[in-house]
Amino acid sequence: MQRAILIRKMAVAIAVLQSLSLLSVAHAGNRDLILQALEEPGHITLDNVRLADAFQKVSEQTGVNVMMSDSAMRMTPQGPDTIIKKVDLARIPLREGLTRLLSPLGMTFTVRDNGVEVVPKPAILCLGRPPTWNELETLDELTNMHLGKDAGALGRLQSRIQFQVPLPDGWGALAEKIRDVGAGPGDEALTLACNNLGWSWCLNDKQIVVAPMEAQIRERLQKPITIRMNGRELLDVFDKLSDELGIRISAEPGIIASLPPQLRTIASLNVQQIPAERVLDRISEYTGLGYFIGSEGVTFCRNFSPGGIKQISSPVGDSPASPPVPAADPYVAKIVIPLSDGRTVEWLVRRSELPEDLRRMRERDLNDFIEQMRQRANEITKP
Repeated sequence: MQRAILIRKMAVAIAVLQSLSLLSVAHAGNRDLILQALEEPGHITLDNVRLADAFQKVSEQTGVNVMMSDSAMRMTPQGPDTIIKKVDLARIPLREGLTRLLSPLGMTFTVRDNGVEVVPKPAILCLGRPPTWNELETLDELTNMHLGKDAGALGRLQSRIQFQVPLPDGWGALAEKIRDVGAGPGDEALTLACNNLGWSWCLNDKQIVVAPMEAQIRERLQKPITIRMNGRELLDVFDKLSDELGIRISAEPGIIASLPPQLRTIASLNVQQIPAERVLDRISEYTGLGYFIGSEGVTFCRNFSPGGIKQISSPVGDSPASPPVPAADPYVAKIVIPLSDGRTVEWLVRRSELPEDLRRMRERDLNDFIEQMRQRANEITKP
């Protein structure tokens, strides 16, 4: 009897493994077909069509599903109503045709198992808002420059760059790194060169601002974001935030596994146009983890505060559907500690972690501020 049961279990296990194997092969097959289709010449000319309609037409004519999320669509000048004046995709590989279509909009694409997904370039994500047509023109011009091989192009780039780095000869250092990169699209060459120096760049009308990576990451974290996720693991949330912000959000090895099981999943993350830093703070409060901001992005780490980890099983959010949850021992301060390598560590401080004299000082300062605001309000409302 036991042997028969064991045989049945083994048969079920083998069937499951075979199903997973077939599913994996099917996905691989879909991806291979998509890659093959991207090399086939197209027969499409787009003329004065809406962006959303352009994707639908390409999908219908080629059989390749072209997708673009709502959040990515919002990063174009007029969203789905952005007009494509004229793009000829005929007699050229679909890959090249999509590049012609997307590059002037600051977009690129990546191949998925179920089609091609259109995503903003890092330079657009850096803005945290829809680009202006001037910024798109600047980015398109930069993309078509051969900076690593063309001294003239390098000279034209110099006239557009505004440096915000603490280095006397910023241009000399950057130009050397660009020449080291060699061939490739200009925007990619500039990104690689800046990364090698611990810098980043962002569009500003017709100019290109170059600043320390950490400074631009901090600025990007002030941009409002909209995210709706339910019952998702922390790593999935970090991946979503990374995609939305264009910066790496991660956790130190083993940190997630060390959390109590109920804190490894966020029941509800529902935020609408909230600064990204506030979302990170909510996650920090929810999990008891701290995070630091460096040139490589945002990394969550263990918070060695005396209060330890506070277990909260309520939703994390800022909309009416999932309101902020008042904690019995709320956070009342943030400590920013500079490190020797230029990064910083940020810790949230709970009320119970403040000495009694500092608690009284905080309450006194807060009461004084409230009283000043009341007086100012009374002065404004006086006839």
